[in-house]
Amino acid sequence: MSVIYEKHYPHPTFEEEMKELAEYQKEMESDPDYKPEPEMTFDEFYKKMMSDRTLILLPERMQGSEAFIKLAIEASELYELDTRITRKDDSIEVTYSFDCGGDMAFLIPVFRMADSISFFTGIYGFEITISLDYYTHAVYLREKLIHPQDFSESI
Repeated sequence: MSVIYEKHYPHPTFEEEMKELAEYQKEMESDPDYKPEPEMTFDEFYKKMMSDRTLILLPERMQGSEAFIKLAIEASELYELDTRITRKDDSIEVTYSFDCGGDMAFLIPVFRMADSISFFTGIYGFEITISLDYYTHAVYLREKLIHPQDFSESI
């Protein structure tokens, strides 16, 4: 075996990130023009977040979501992965949870259909949780397209 490429990046600890955040907060508060925003309730925060968000139905993606769901269920049943499939206001989310796995190539077809993939550890009582999103709506935030992104030309 020979290594073809290896690079390590610095990763701050949680404590280092919290210290940096506290320093930033202190610096911000020392500015004479600083005016703290009043604390918001969750409902106020959610309303503010949604006020700049626009959803546009993508009919072809809505139809394609059925194939995504079917493929996700097939992988779940064939390999007995704990699975949750959820319809959100803008997407279909498939969450697979499992304890370590070797060759997970059987998930590649589902990955290819997904618009975003997130990995988590230590939730739902499993070592690994993978969340896959398939967007049925275009999501704009302040008139900028957020999802789905087209990475076909950049990869």
